[in-house]
Amino acid sequence: MDFIKIDDPRLDETFSFLFSFKKGDIVTWKDDPSLKGEVKDGVFVGQLPAHASDDVYRKGRTLYQIKLRESEFYIAAETELEKASK
Repeated sequence: MDFIKIDDPRLDETFSFLFSFKKGDIVTWKDDPSLKGEVKDGVFVGQLPAHASDDVYRKGRTLYQIKLRESEFYIAAETELEKASK
């Protein structure tokens, strides 16, 4: 099992698709768009494919640390989030 952090210097264009959001992005929850937060960090957990493919999410999951308030943080899967509209 691999653990790749959002700012891992080993990441290159081949695996850039593992992270849909960057640190500092404002996101909302798909099931509650009124709840907004800022991406503070992220990690991919799972097996990296030998090559970039669409079935990577069957072998792993990307999780993000989301800051809602000064001392309130949540962990959310990429599939639960979407970029907030401006």
